[in-house]
Amino acid sequence: MPKIGAALLAMGLCVLCTEARAQTTTVTTTRGAFTQFVPNTETLVVRSETSPNPLQYVLTKQTTIVDESGAPVAIAQIAPGALLAVEYTTTGDRMVASRIVVQRPAQHVVEQRTTTTTTTTRPLTHDEKEAIEEQREHRKEAVKKEIEQRKEALEKAEDALDDDD
Repeated sequence: MPKIGAALLAMGLCVLCTEARAQTTTVTTTRGAFTQFVPNTETLVVRSETSPNPLQYVLTKQTTIVDESGAPVAIAQIAPGALLAVEYTTTGDRMVASRIVVQRPAQHVVEQRTTTTTTTTRPLTHDEKEAIEEQREHRKEAVKKEIEQRKEALEKAEDALDDDD
């Protein structure tokens, strides 16, 4: 009787157990030029050569932003047009960035055959000035937010130390 009970129990466990399936996550890398960061939505906009429309990546607290040497980079320090390599996963219709590598501009060696250089500049248009000012404001807000987060983390750490005493 105990053997039959053990056998029935084993069969019942086998029926109730579901097959564990390994879940794979595909990480994709896209290269493109930084367009803008939208702080309220934590969205990074990048223009890629492979896509006619700008690509939007969602940043999370787990997203790391580094330069090619691996040193951390603040989002506010990324200049418009900077080349980025964005590693991301797709969750539904959202592209969630896990790692962003800010690439240094390539150093071009240009042979100069003349001794004089003429540079022609034009005044910025009203729209260009507004776009630059808007980018500055976004950067300021991002830096303020980062400072506030660091202050909060410091306060939490201080509270934890006070609690330990």
